[in-house]
Amino acid sequence: MNWSYIISIVLGVLAAVASFVGYYFYIRSKLAKAATGAVNDAEKEDKTGAEKLQIAVDQVYALVPAILKTIISREIVQGLVQAAFDKIEEYAKKQL
Repeated sequence: MNWSYIISIVLGVLAAVASFVGYYFYIRSKLAKAATGAVNDAEKEDKTGAEKLQIAVDQVYALVPAILKTIISREIVQGLVQAAFDKIEEYAKKQL
């Protein structure tokens, strides 16, 4: 094998990894935005806080592509939803 062939393979692998990482962060930002809407939808329900959280988590987790479900777990989505709720709550307190 010559060096140009090895460099081509390495660059191809790096490009694939970079694309996957970029896709991961793109989806994660989309989920963070969707979490705000899910929290708003869950607040309309006549349920307890934990049940509302589960509704919002289920709604956002359904948006995770199948290829990323092994990487983006329910716990990560729950953290995103909780962060969205905390931001909404902080904003509401500032408005009072």
